[in-house]
Amino acid sequence: MSVCVEMKTAKSKNCQALSIFLAGIFLATPWVQAQTSIETNQAGVNARIDVLGSQFQPQASLGSSQSRLVVYRTAGADSLPGATGVFVQGEYHTSLVPGGYSTLCLSPGNVEVGARQFRVGRNAKDSQDTLTALQLPGSQTQYLAVTEESGRPVLRPVPAAQALQDLRNTRLQIHTVSRVTRAQNCVAGAPAVAVAPPAAPQQFSLSGDTLFAFNKSDRAGVASGGLSSLDNLMSRIRNEYSRIDRVHVVGHADPLGSAAANERLSIERAQTVRQYMQSAGLASGDFSSEGNGSRDPVVTECSRVISPRSIACNQPNRRVVVAVTGQRR
Repeated sequence: MSVCVEMKTAKSKNCQALSIFLAGIFLATPWVQAQTSIETNQAGVNARIDVLGSQFQPQASLGSSQSRLVVYRTAGADSLPGATGVFVQGEYHTSLVPGGYSTLCLSPGNVEVGARQFRVGRNAKDSQDTLTALQLPGSQTQYLAVTEESGRPVLRPVPAAQALQDLRNTRLQIHTVSRVTRAQNCVAGAPAVAVAPPAAPQQFSLSGDTLFAFNKSDRAGVASGGLSSLDNLMSRIRNEYSRIDRVHVVGHADPLGSAAANERLSIERAQTVRQYMQSAGLASGDFSSEGNGSRDPVVTECSRVISPRSIACNQPNRRVVVAVTGQRR
């Protein structure tokens, strides 16, 4: 898929050529500090292109019919070359350079946000490098920060208090136009309330083999023992927490098989666990999930050749981790 990024400052008749040119500029520029503009070797209106605008300011609260998504990339937080493309439900939203942020308002509900690193000398891909699945509650803002894992960009959810600290040194990404068809104009609601510093999340790890049949990831593939494990975990969470602010589910796969298959398996397993916990009535202000593929193994000495022995050895790597943030009893 070729993404033609529309430039706000340019009056060029050739969007595609300008986009390719800018991708080269992004990758050739050492973005150690946030740069608000770049010089090009083109004449006229494209000689200097503004990429970052006004500094971040706390945003007004929303009404219950809208959710806000804020994506950002802090300067110096990663060594990824070039710009990080952000896609919402597969549609292009923005390209983040270090020190940039972007905001999008949507109707509440489930959404997938993808990240893709634009690299020189490679054709554009039809799939994102990583996907993060979220549930957007009404009247709330979800913050996603660009992080680097194994040389790939990952949009990781960040608690509001931490995100607001990170965003103080960012500026609005202004050089592209969002193509997200679900985007809405943000409408202010009731006055915002102060955000208290969040408690560190508590993590619960569940065996993927206990939860799912081999190579399965949907609700029908959940083993009978897996349902019991999930029910026991939710009972424990309810007993230990008087208030649950956030539940984030991360799926992990073993390194057997292709990286693409493992990525999709980890994403789908995390989504299935998240959906089950929501449908079972676990009360939380925010649910989200993501897949980590096979990038974070617990054991690394196992053979990567598929065999009964390697499958058994890799059992600890097939897991789902549930991170809970809230007020403990």
